[in-house]
Amino acid sequence: MANAQQIDDPIIQLTHRHLEDLKQLAVSSENGRYRFCLHKDHTASIQEMIICLHGDNYFAPHRHPTGVVESYHMIEGEMDVYTFDDNGLVIGRTHLSALSLAKSNSAFFHKVTEPVYHTVVPRSQFVLYHEVLTGPWLPDYTSQVAPFAPKDSDLQTVKKFIESLNEFKK
Repeated sequence: MANAQQIDDPIIQLTHRHLEDLKQLAVSSENGRYRFCLHKDHTASIQEMIICLHGDNYFAPHRHPTGVVESYHMIEGEMDVYTFDDNGLVIGRTHLSALSLAKSNSAFFHKVTEPVYHTVVPRSQFVLYHEVLTGPWLPDYTSQVAPFAPKDSDLQTVKKFIESLNEFKK
């Protein structure tokens, strides 16, 4: 996988140095993101990653089929998770922040257990989070891109889409 490094030692221990390296790898990448994959390969029943986003990032809204669960656990920074109905109407927003930034009511963990369209939007220069996803990873099956999602290559439409999300009030 591009912008990813596999770490599949029998015992994995990550330090602050790993997070700093991950940030530099994200800064140096074409799309401002990089991940450490902590699972053996795409066939693993649990797909576990430490992900770093730097600056603006766009993940097309997508959903996972029944039985595929995804969770985000914040390590550093802040991001919003938006959920959509099947027509692309925003139906929810969860603001996530690392525990070090969290206020008493802030969420630091988010789990999607049903097939609902969702996307993440970074709200700080760096966002680091631990993602766990039910495997195996089968690209067109495990992650189903929403029909209303702007194409990555259409930068103007993506920009307008993100701006429209910023207007959503819970």
